[in-house]
Amino acid sequence: MNNNSNTKDFSDTGFTVNLDYKKLLRDVLHYWWLFLITIPIAIGSVNVIHRWVTPIYSASMRILMEERGTDRPQNEMMEGFGLTPGLRNVDNQLALLTSWDMVNKAIDNLDFNVSYYAKGNVKTTEIYPASSFVVEFDSLHNQLIGAHFYIKPLSDKDFELRFHGGGTGCYNYISHQVSSGADDKEYVENGRNGEWITTKWFRFKVKYNHLNNGEMENYFQFNHPNSLVSKYVGILRASKMSESSSIISMSITGDNRTKNIKFLNTLADVFIASNLEKKNQIAINTIDFIESQLVNISDSLSNTGSELSNFRTSNRIQSISSKADYLLDKLQDIEQNTAGLIISQNYLDYLSNYFKCDTLDNNILAPAVYQTENQLFAGQIQKIMELNTQMLSVSKPLGGESINPVMEQLQNDMEIAKSVLLTTISNQKEVLKAEIKRNNSERLDYEQALYSLPETERKLLGIERKFQLNNEVYTFLLRKRSEAQIQKASNTPDHQVLEKARSGGMVYPNMKGNYQKAFIAGVLIPLLLLVVRQLLNNKITTADDVKKLTDLPVIGQVIHSSKEETNVVKYHPKSVVTETFRRVRTRLDFMVKGKDSPIITITSSMPGEGKTFCALNLASVFALAGKKTILIGFDMRKPGLNKVLDLHNHDGLSNYLIGKVNLEDVVIPAPSGLENLYVLPSGAIPPNPSELITSERTKLMFEELKKQYDFIVLDSPPMGVVADPYLLARLSDSVVFLVRHNHSVREVFAHTIQNLRNEGINNVGILLNDLNVKQGGYGSHYGYGYGYGYGYGYGHGYYEED
Repeated sequence: MNNNSNTKDFSDTGFTVNLDYKKLLRDVLHYWWLFLITIPIAIGSVNVIHRWVTPIYSASMRILMEERGTDRPQNEMMEGFGLTPGLRNVDNQLALLTSWDMVNKAIDNLDFNVSYYAKGNVKTTEIYPASSFVVEFDSLHNQLIGAHFYIKPLSDKDFELRFHGGGTGCYNYISHQVSSGADDKEYVENGRNGEWITTKWFRFKVKYNHLNNGEMENYFQFNHPNSLVSKYVGILRASKMSESSSIISMSITGDNRTKNIKFLNTLADVFIASNLEKKNQIAINTIDFIESQLVNISDSLSNTGSELSNFRTSNRIQSISSKADYLLDKLQDIEQNTAGLIISQNYLDYLSNYFKCDTLDNNILAPAVYQTENQLFAGQIQKIMELNTQMLSVSKPLGGESINPVMEQLQNDMEIAKSVLLTTISNQKEVLKAEIKRNNSERLDYEQALYSLPETERKLLGIERKFQLNNEVYTFLLRKRSEAQIQKASNTPDHQVLEKARSGGMVYPNMKGNYQKAFIAGVLIPLLLLVVRQLLNNKITTADDVKKLTDLPVIGQVIHSSKEETNVVKYHPKSVVTETFRRVRTRLDFMVKGKDSPIITITSSMPGEGKTFCALNLASVFALAGKKTILIGFDMRKPGLNKVLDLHNHDGLSNYLIGKVNLEDVVIPAPSGLENLYVLPSGAIPPNPSELITSERTKLMFEELKKQYDFIVLDSPPMGVVADPYLLARLSDSVVFLVRHNHSVREVFAHTIQNLRNEGINNVGILLNDLNVKQGGYGSHYGYGYGYGYGYGYGHGYYEED
């Protein structure tokens, strides 16, 4: 044999795994029943999970917020600082809407203190509004928080109340005090429908018309307001519809649709009412301040009025001279101006005391009666308002005394802002003092001029001056009070509900999505198993697997034989298996074309790949063609041919090679009686088969056999185990290398082919053996076979039925 290589370079062949998509498709079609199992199981599992999981629903609403409040003062009295009682910035209003305090107000207006549940075998469902029974509790009495109170009806009027102690203690809904609860054990109380049940831990009564005593257990529990607020602050979502929009979208998720809707609507109502309350606070504070000034000025007005009337009566004087009138007008202007400055000074004192408080509540809205064009106050007070809103938006912790770092920073900023404002107020008060001092100096000048008047006229002028001053101040305050009252009556909320809360449907579980995922999983699981099976399978299963490992030609594929006889060609000449061997015979005729009495070695990479079966049937198919053929059992270490032909006690090849018998003594006709087929069995097992193969008697034997036979077929041991086949391959004209379906190992096959290349053995053909058609094990090139594809079915009319 020449040394021209027609095999691939196997230096990096090893165990290389590439996914064969055509084979994977065949596996999918073959194992279709796996998908019929996994898909219903996956969908059924999701259906069971949906029954166990508590569904979560969403609800949403929209609120329109005015960026500039409708409560801006419309007169000079309300324009003191240019402030509004509501928040102008939409982001600040959004923070206030979702703040702890605002949610807490909403919870106070809701009946969420008691939760009702129905407990089944699979899941527990909250019932709202309560349907089977209602609990009325004494708000002045402590109530056990967190405990599950199970109700079991005993009759139409009597029931059993069962609960377990421990928990978070007792809570008083009026004083908001928490006390110790019941011991950590189970308690049982008997109660009557509509009558009070009183212990030191709770006091309530249960009212019901009819309680089911079936598989569902009914129970209720008392909730701590802080836990409710914390829950809803955590699940509440609010955002602007767009950056340029003042429309706020609010949403919430929970396991009870009615509760979700009611909470959102109540929160919106509380928020709008709080906005209106804040707007009214300016008018209220203004009215309060004016009332305090009116109390002082009304007494002075009454006294000066009486004094003026008495003086005129006793001195019989009703009018004053023109000079006195002029001086009086000047003094009145000065004193009126001074009175306004004093009122402003009082208001600054009011502001100073207001902002010196250590804490500020939500009503950080000072009355706006101070008339000034100084806008510095407006900016500074507005900054304090914004800081206060940001502080409100930081949720309060449920427990512990740790300070939120954000809150701590806001508190520092608030102290700085208040300090700056108080400094500004102090400076403005100094300015007012200077103006009052200047007015007092001018007043003294005019009073000196009054001394030139007659004493009676001078005294009358002084009394009238006091009366008119008090009267003008009193009239001014009355007008401002009326304006404030009108402003309060005309206030409307800045915000309105654009869309009331409505349910958005179920958000968890996503049934449609879960069923889709389950279907995909039901498809992917068996598909992945088939992929892994293919990737982990290191056996050769198709002709394509062989072609990935070598360029050697595949000369045929022998399908699995279900016949009992080993010599299928002899006993079933019209079978599909026999036809495949005829195809191999044709290819071998081409491979050994031009050679007389060719020697054909049948080998493989490892034991159990069907060498003896193929050698016997291949020799038989040559004999059927009228070729005188001899089959030689060269596997002298493990003589399979002797076993197949039942020639265990017959002399054979080993006896001839050691010179104990002649060739004609050990060559016998085939035991099957097939004409033209002869057999040279292996004989006794020798201790040195390799040495016998390389002996001169082997060469002499082949020379003699070539003279007598047309074909010489050698049944050899596996190449991957012993060296004997390599020795025979050098003496052969062609080598048929067997690969058994789903048995031959890829890396062993690749290694053996590499050794063949290294030995310079070239004229080799690959024969795939034992292909299982039912398992889809035939390769992509399987389809030769006499009568395949002519419309008669699988060999119908050409082959005997298997």
